[in-house]
Amino acid sequence: MGVLLHFLLVKAFFNNELTRLFLFVVLCLIIAAILTPYLYTWGKEFSAGDTGDGVMGSIKKSMAKADLARYYNRMLLGTAIILLYPFIRTLKSDSNSVDIKPPLSVRINPRFSGGKDMLVGFVYAMGYMGVFFMVVHQLGWVTVDTSASPGKALVKAITPAVGASLIEEWLFRGVLFALLLRSLSVRGTIIGLSFFFALVHFLKPYHGSPEIVDGGAADAGFQLLAQIGERFIHPEDFIGIFLMLFVVGVVLAYARHKTGYLWMPIGLHAGWVFTLKVYGALTNNTGSANPVLYGNDIREGLLPLLFVCLTGAAVWFYLRPKKSLL
Repeated sequence: MGVLLHFLLVKAFFNNELTRLFLFVVLCLIIAAILTPYLYTWGKEFSAGDTGDGVMGSIKKSMAKADLARYYNRMLLGTAIILLYPFIRTLKSDSNSVDIKPPLSVRINPRFSGGKDMLVGFVYAMGYMGVFFMVVHQLGWVTVDTSASPGKALVKAITPAVGASLIEEWLFRGVLFALLLRSLSVRGTIIGLSFFFALVHFLKPYHGSPEIVDGGAADAGFQLLAQIGERFIHPEDFIGIFLMLFVVGVVLAYARHKTGYLWMPIGLHAGWVFTLKVYGALTNNTGSANPVLYGNDIREGLLPLLFVCLTGAAVWFYLRPKKSLL
């Protein structure tokens, strides 16, 4: 009887969709740790020598400058995308499941198009961060890099903004959002998915960790995971950056929930990434700010967090139920 009960408990545990999602994440982390050294070795060999100009030259330069953590993040994302379909196939269809709407379509309210939602999201994200830049510039916390080319900064920011917003919104607010809604409430889904979103983007080694000398070593990926784990025991690092990423995830998930589609989250995400890249290329940190208020870049500190919250408030105001004029 005890063996049968134990078997039923184990079976129920593995049949739970949240358990399967957790195991899916752990499996992706491990596979990425195993494969990253091979990707790192290939990337460095491929980008060695004359990188040239054009798109391929830009890609090679990026690969040459990328550290092991960046290669790991790309391998993790690729692993998750490849394994996503078989993972979804393991989930049983449920007649009570929340209906999964097509991600790229018009908004629920037929008076507004998805394109308008995407544009509004992009303008909100970039606009509030633009105000943030003016504030920190007036405070003397950053200066404009006069040697940088605004044109090049704008062009280089387009590809990561488009790529990150499309791929990550499809994965996080598209597929995973719909999957979590099968087992959680809307509030639980937004909080849980935002925590996971922040966790994935937090996967970088602690800045005080020793450099991994041989990124191509067989255990280099697992060394990196150990350094990433160390980051969680440093409150200033965890709270400052993780909280920002969590709030960003909440705003994106809220927009996905209220509109029912990915148009606005894509616009918001693209606006934030575009601003981050341009801001980093055209400004220099003076180091005069209190690190609690403003850290190394636009993602760190309470002040940029405040402007992300203001963006979220603007999204809420835009998506609030409209009162009938009749």
